[in-house]
Amino acid sequence: MTRFFVIGILLTAGFGATWSLVRGEPKPAPVYQPPETALMRAKLASSHKIMEGLVARDFKQIRDGAAELKRICRATEWEAHSDPVYGHYRNELVRQANKLIEAAGQSNTDSATFAYMNALTSCINCHEHCRDVLKIASVRRPTKVIPIPTTDRDDSAPGEEIERR
Repeated sequence: MTRFFVIGILLTAGFGATWSLVRGEPKPAPVYQPPETALMRAKLASSHKIMEGLVARDFKQIRDGAAELKRICRATEWEAHSDPVYGHYRNELVRQANKLIEAAGQSNTDSATFAYMNALTSCINCHEHCRDVLKIASVRRPTKVIPIPTTDRDDSAPGEEIERR
């Protein structure tokens, strides 16, 4: 009985998939991914390689992953960002990659783990900055500075409208 029920479900699903192909339903358009996305994916793969090396105590893998991470940070596409905070995080990631390479060369697991955690923290902070500061700043470009009162007293003339934010 259950065998017939499973076969019926499979046939129904197969018929539905075939029907959608026959009707020519449009396929979803591919999502555009900017070049930075490829660099971020490569950076993520490198950090994954470092993590695997730390867990397995494979210092060659740690060194290789850190060297890849360093090359990605030095890629020319990253130079396009002129934000000084972004540049600081990029330079910090290069410093941590150098520390990872050095720690792997000395077979020092503790030092490599500490450098990896600092690199990870730098990545998270940079993404927060890019997501929360740079994107918001590009959307909201104020045309003038609006002072915020420091007291409850209004120094405005009578009848003048005050805009509070």
